[in-house]
Amino acid sequence: MVHRRNQRSQGSSVSKSEALICKLSISLRTFLCLTFALGLAADEPIMNMMPRWKGGWGIQTTLEHRYESDLLLGDQVIHDGFREDVNILHLEGVYTWERAIRLTAKLPYVLYAQRELPDGSGNKITQRDQGLGDLTLALPLKKYFNLDGRSGSWTFKPTLRVPLSGEDEYEVYYGEWGTGLGLSYEFETYRMFFFLGTSGWFHHEDKPFESHSSLDLGYKFEARGTNAAILWESDFHYKDDDSETLLAGPALYWNINDLNHLRLEWKHDFHDRKGVIDHGNGDAFKLSLGWVY
Repeated sequence: MVHRRNQRSQGSSVSKSEALICKLSISLRTFLCLTFALGLAADEPIMNMMPRWKGGWGIQTTLEHRYESDLLLGDQVIHDGFREDVNILHLEGVYTWERAIRLTAKLPYVLYAQRELPDGSGNKITQRDQGLGDLTLALPLKKYFNLDGRSGSWTFKPTLRVPLSGEDEYEVYYGEWGTGLGLSYEFETYRMFFFLGTSGWFHHEDKPFESHSSLDLGYKFEARGTNAAILWESDFHYKDDDSETLLAGPALYWNINDLNHLRLEWKHDFHDRKGVIDHGNGDAFKLSLGWVY
Protein backbone atom coordinates (compact mmCIF):
# COMPACT_ATOMS: atom_id res chain seq x y z
CA MET A 1 0.00 0.00 0.00
CA VAL A 2 2.74 2.42 0.94
CA HIS A 3 4.65 1.51 -2.20
CA ARG A 4 1.61 2.15 -4.41
CA ARG A 5 0.94 5.47 -2.70
CA ASN A 6 4.55 6.44 -3.34
CA GLN A 7 4.12 5.45 -6.99
CA ARG A 8 1.01 7.61 -7.30
CA SER A 9 2.77 10.49 -5.56
CA GLN A 10 5.80 10.21 -7.82
CA GLY A 11 3.57 9.97 -10.89
CA SER A 12 1.65 13.04 -9.77
CA SER A 13 4.92 14.89 -9.15
CA VAL A 14 6.28 13.95 -12.58
CA SER A 15 3.00 14.95 -14.19
CA LYS A 16 3.06 18.33 -12.45
CA SER A 17 6.71 18.84 -13.42
CA GLU A 18 6.00 18.00 -17.06
CA ALA A 19 3.02 20.39 -17.07
CA LEU A 20 5.16 23.15 -15.55
CA ILE A 21 7.94 22.58 -18.10
CA CYS A 22 5.36 22.64 -20.91
CA LYS A 23 3.88 25.92 -19.62
CA LEU A 24 7.33 27.47 -19.29
CA SER A 25 8.21 26.35 -22.83
CA ILE A 26 5.01 27.86 -24.24
CA SER A 27 5.54 31.08 -22.27
CA LEU A 28 9.13 31.37 -23.47
CA ARG A 29 8.15 30.82 -27.11
CA THR A 30 5.34 33.36 -26.79
CA PHE A 31 7.75 35.86 -25.24
CA LEU A 32 10.25 35.36 -28.05
CA CYS A 33 7.60 35.72 -30.72
CA LEU A 34 6.13 38.89 -29.23
CA THR A 35 9.17 40.74 -27.91
CA PHE A 36 12.36 39.53 -29.54
CA ALA A 37 13.49 39.69 -33.10
CA LEU A 38 11.45 38.53 -39.19
CA GLY A 39 11.82 41.92 -40.16
CA LEU A 40 11.06 43.02 -40.49
CA ALA A 41 9.96 43.90 -38.30
CA ALA A 42 10.43 45.56 -41.36
CA ASP A 43 12.56 48.69 -41.50
CA GLU A 44 10.78 51.75 -42.81
CA PRO A 45 12.28 54.24 -45.25
CA ILE A 46 14.50 56.07 -45.02
CA MET A 47 16.53 53.39 -43.19
CA ASN A 48 14.32 53.74 -40.12
CA MET A 49 15.97 57.14 -39.57
CA MET A 50 14.53 59.89 -41.79
CA PRO A 51 12.67 62.20 -42.34
CA ARG A 52 11.63 63.53 -38.94
CA TRP A 53 10.09 66.87 -39.98
CA LYS A 54 6.73 68.05 -41.31
CA GLY A 55 6.49 67.88 -45.10
CA GLY A 56 9.61 65.72 -45.41
CA TRP A 57 9.77 62.98 -47.99
CA GLY A 58 12.28 60.52 -49.34
CA ILE A 59 12.93 57.58 -51.62
CA GLN A 60 15.05 54.50 -51.03
CA THR A 61 16.32 51.63 -53.14
CA THR A 62 17.53 48.37 -51.63
CA LEU A 63 19.27 45.55 -53.46
CA GLU A 64 18.78 42.28 -51.58
CA HIS A 65 20.45 38.93 -52.16
CA ARG A 66 19.64 35.92 -50.04
CA TYR A 67 20.29 32.23 -50.39
CA GLU A 68 19.35 29.09 -48.49
CA SER A 69 21.53 26.03 -48.79
CA ASP A 70 19.33 23.10 -47.68
CA LEU A 71 15.82 21.68 -47.60
CA LEU A 72 14.59 21.34 -44.01
CA LEU A 73 11.74 19.71 -42.16
CA GLY A 74 11.69 20.67 -38.51
CA ASP A 75 15.32 21.36 -37.65
CA GLN A 76 16.57 18.41 -39.71
CA VAL A 77 18.21 18.66 -43.14
CA ILE A 78 16.33 16.25 -45.42
CA HIS A 79 18.12 17.29 -48.64
CA ASP A 80 21.45 19.09 -48.39
CA GLY A 81 22.76 21.20 -51.25
CA PHE A 82 19.28 22.05 -52.57
CA ARG A 83 19.65 25.83 -52.88
CA GLU A 84 17.29 28.73 -53.13
CA ASP A 85 18.72 32.01 -54.49
CA VAL A 86 16.70 35.23 -54.50
CA ASN A 87 17.66 38.68 -55.82
CA ILE A 88 15.21 41.53 -55.18
CA LEU A 89 15.21 45.28 -55.89
CA HIS A 90 13.07 47.13 -53.33
CA LEU A 91 11.66 50.56 -54.29
CA GLU A 92 10.42 52.49 -51.25
CA GLY A 93 9.06 55.92 -50.42
CA VAL A 94 7.95 57.95 -47.39
CA TYR A 95 6.06 61.20 -46.79
CA THR A 96 5.49 62.91 -43.40
CA TRP A 97 2.34 65.02 -43.05
CA GLU A 98 3.26 65.85 -39.50
CA ARG A 99 6.32 64.85 -37.52
CA ALA A 100 4.33 62.04 -35.88
CA ILE A 101 2.33 60.88 -38.95
CA ARG A 102 3.79 59.43 -42.12
CA LEU A 103 2.87 57.15 -45.02
CA THR A 104 5.28 54.59 -46.47
CA ALA A 105 5.09 52.43 -49.58
CA LYS A 106 7.35 49.50 -50.46
CA LEU A 107 7.29 47.75 -53.82
CA PRO A 108 9.65 44.80 -54.45
CA TYR A 109 10.73 43.58 -57.86
CA VAL A 110 12.15 40.07 -58.08
CA LEU A 111 15.13 40.41 -60.42
CA TYR A 112 15.82 36.69 -60.44
CA ALA A 113 14.95 33.82 -58.12
CA GLN A 114 15.34 30.08 -58.38
CA ARG A 115 15.02 27.10 -56.10
CA GLU A 116 16.04 23.46 -56.37
CA LEU A 117 13.70 20.63 -55.40
CA PRO A 118 13.93 16.81 -55.55
CA ASP A 119 12.07 15.26 -58.48
CA GLY A 120 11.41 11.96 -56.70
CA SER A 121 13.97 9.99 -58.73
CA GLY A 122 17.15 11.28 -57.11
CA ASN A 123 17.61 14.32 -59.35
CA LYS A 124 16.96 18.06 -58.97
CA ILE A 125 14.37 20.22 -60.66
CA THR A 126 14.77 24.00 -60.79
CA GLN A 127 11.89 26.48 -60.49
CA ARG A 128 12.18 30.22 -61.19
CA ASP A 129 10.42 33.48 -60.37
CA GLN A 130 10.74 37.01 -61.77
CA GLY A 131 8.65 40.18 -61.70
CA LEU A 132 6.70 42.35 -59.28
CA GLY A 133 6.18 41.33 -55.68
CA ASP A 134 3.41 42.46 -53.34
CA LEU A 135 3.03 46.15 -52.43
CA THR A 136 3.17 47.06 -48.73
CA LEU A 137 1.54 50.27 -47.43
CA ALA A 138 2.00 51.46 -43.86
CA LEU A 139 0.92 54.37 -41.69
CA PRO A 140 3.51 54.66 -38.88
CA LEU A 141 2.19 56.81 -35.99
CA LYS A 142 4.94 58.06 -33.71
CA LYS A 143 5.09 59.48 -30.21
CA TYR A 144 8.42 61.25 -29.68
CA PHE A 145 10.08 61.92 -26.35
CA ASN A 146 13.12 63.86 -25.15
CA LEU A 147 14.67 62.92 -21.83
CA ASP A 148 17.87 63.82 -20.08
CA GLY A 149 20.65 62.44 -22.28
CA ARG A 150 18.45 60.50 -24.70
CA SER A 151 15.61 60.92 -27.15
CA GLY A 152 13.44 58.46 -29.03
CA SER A 153 9.95 57.38 -30.02
CA TRP A 154 7.18 54.82 -29.71
CA THR A 155 5.64 53.69 -33.01
CA PHE A 156 2.29 52.07 -33.77
CA LYS A 157 2.08 50.89 -37.38
CA PRO A 158 -0.99 49.53 -39.21
CA THR A 159 -0.06 47.95 -42.55
CA LEU A 160 -1.74 46.64 -45.69
CA ARG A 161 -0.32 44.22 -48.24
CA VAL A 162 -1.65 44.45 -51.81
CA PRO A 163 -1.18 41.40 -54.07
CA LEU A 164 0.67 42.30 -57.27
CA SER A 165 2.88 39.26 -57.87
CA GLY A 166 2.23 37.14 -60.93
CA GLU A 167 2.17 33.41 -61.51
CA ASP A 168 5.49 31.71 -62.20
CA GLU A 169 6.82 28.24 -61.43
CA TYR A 170 6.99 29.38 -57.82
CA GLU A 171 6.37 32.69 -56.06
CA VAL A 172 8.71 34.49 -53.68
CA TYR A 173 5.70 36.56 -52.55
CA TYR A 174 2.30 35.17 -51.58
CA GLY A 175 0.12 37.17 -53.97
CA GLU A 176 -2.56 37.56 -51.28
CA TRP A 177 -4.17 40.44 -49.42
CA GLY A 178 -2.81 40.85 -45.92
CA THR A 179 -3.18 43.15 -42.93
CA GLY A 180 -0.71 43.72 -40.15
CA LEU A 181 0.12 45.67 -37.02
CA GLY A 182 3.50 46.71 -35.67
CA LEU A 183 4.79 48.19 -32.44
CA SER A 184 8.30 49.46 -31.79
CA TYR A 185 10.37 51.45 -29.31
CA GLU A 186 13.66 53.17 -30.03
CA PHE A 187 15.99 55.66 -28.42
CA GLU A 188 19.42 57.13 -29.01
CA THR A 189 22.06 58.94 -27.01
CA TYR A 190 25.10 60.81 -28.25
CA ARG A 191 26.85 57.49 -28.94
CA MET A 192 24.33 54.65 -28.60
CA PHE A 193 21.26 53.47 -30.52
CA PHE A 194 18.59 50.97 -29.41
CA PHE A 195 15.59 49.55 -31.30
CA LEU A 196 13.03 46.90 -30.31
CA GLY A 197 10.07 46.10 -32.53
CA THR A 198 7.57 43.41 -33.42
CA SER A 199 4.86 43.04 -36.06
CA GLY A 200 2.27 40.48 -37.10
CA TRP A 201 0.73 39.61 -40.48
CA PHE A 202 -2.68 38.09 -41.11
CA HIS A 203 -3.28 36.87 -44.66
CA HIS A 204 -6.80 36.78 -46.05
CA GLU A 205 -6.56 33.34 -47.65
CA ASP A 206 -4.73 30.16 -46.63
CA LYS A 207 -1.27 31.43 -45.67
CA PRO A 208 -0.15 31.13 -42.02
CA PHE A 209 0.04 33.97 -39.52
CA GLU A 210 3.53 35.51 -39.39
CA SER A 211 5.37 37.59 -36.81
CA HIS A 212 8.60 39.47 -37.42
CA SER A 213 10.55 41.03 -34.56
CA SER A 214 13.88 42.83 -34.23
CA LEU A 215 16.39 43.87 -31.61
CA ASP A 216 19.07 46.32 -32.82
CA LEU A 217 21.99 47.78 -30.87
CA GLY A 218 24.24 50.43 -32.38
CA TYR A 219 27.27 52.63 -31.78
CA LYS A 220 27.27 56.09 -33.40
CA PHE A 221 30.43 57.85 -34.51
CA GLU A 222 31.73 60.63 -36.74
CA ALA A 223 34.07 60.17 -39.71
CA ARG A 224 35.43 62.93 -41.95
CA GLY A 225 32.69 65.32 -40.96
CA THR A 226 29.87 62.80 -41.52
CA ASN A 227 27.73 60.72 -39.15
CA ALA A 228 27.61 56.93 -39.11
CA ALA A 229 26.60 53.98 -36.94
CA ILE A 230 27.67 50.35 -36.60
CA LEU A 231 24.85 48.05 -35.51
CA TRP A 232 24.28 44.46 -34.48
CA GLU A 233 20.81 43.38 -35.56
CA SER A 234 18.90 40.27 -34.45
CA ASP A 235 15.67 39.16 -36.15
CA PHE A 236 13.20 36.43 -35.25
CA HIS A 237 10.64 35.23 -37.82
CA TYR A 238 7.78 32.97 -36.77
CA LYS A 239 4.88 31.32 -38.62
CA ASP A 240 2.06 29.43 -36.96
CA ASP A 241 2.85 26.34 -39.05
CA ASP A 242 5.67 25.87 -36.46
CA SER A 243 8.36 27.51 -38.61
CA GLU A 244 10.87 29.85 -36.98
CA THR A 245 14.15 31.48 -37.95
CA LEU A 246 16.65 33.41 -35.84
CA LEU A 247 19.08 35.45 -37.91
CA ALA A 248 21.55 38.12 -36.90
CA GLY A 249 24.49 40.11 -38.19
CA PRO A 250 26.22 43.49 -38.51
CA ALA A 251 25.04 46.59 -40.35
CA LEU A 252 26.64 49.92 -41.26
CA TYR A 253 24.56 53.09 -41.61
CA TRP A 254 26.25 56.17 -43.13
CA ASN A 255 24.61 59.60 -43.17
CA ILE A 256 26.77 60.95 -45.99
CA ASN A 257 25.06 64.36 -45.89
CA ASP A 258 21.57 65.84 -45.40
CA LEU A 259 20.47 64.39 -48.76
CA ASN A 260 22.28 61.06 -49.18
CA HIS A 261 22.16 57.99 -46.94
CA LEU A 262 23.76 54.56 -47.30
CA ARG A 263 23.32 51.26 -45.48
CA LEU A 264 25.01 47.84 -45.71
CA GLU A 265 23.92 44.74 -43.82
CA TRP A 266 24.52 41.00 -43.59
CA LYS A 267 22.55 38.45 -41.60
CA HIS A 268 23.15 34.74 -41.02
CA ASP A 269 20.60 32.08 -40.03
CA PHE A 270 21.73 30.90 -36.59
CA HIS A 271 18.59 28.84 -36.00
CA ASP A 272 16.17 27.55 -38.62
CA ARG A 273 13.21 25.24 -38.20
CA LYS A 274 10.50 24.55 -40.77
CA GLY A 275 6.99 23.32 -40.05
CA VAL A 276 6.70 22.25 -43.69
CA ILE A 277 9.41 21.21 -46.16
CA ASP A 278 11.18 24.43 -47.11
CA HIS A 279 14.60 25.92 -47.76
CA GLY A 280 16.74 27.13 -44.86
CA ASN A 281 20.24 27.60 -43.42
CA GLY A 282 21.35 30.64 -45.38
CA ASP A 283 22.48 34.27 -45.44
CA ALA A 284 21.02 37.61 -46.54
CA PHE A 285 22.84 40.68 -47.85
CA LYS A 286 21.39 44.18 -48.45
CA LEU A 287 22.72 47.42 -49.93
CA SER A 288 20.48 50.48 -49.52
CA LEU A 289 20.70 54.02 -50.90
CA GLY A 290 18.31 56.72 -49.71
CA TRP A 291 17.59 60.35 -50.58
CA VAL A 292 15.76 62.68 -48.16
CA TYR A 293 14.14 66.03 -49.01
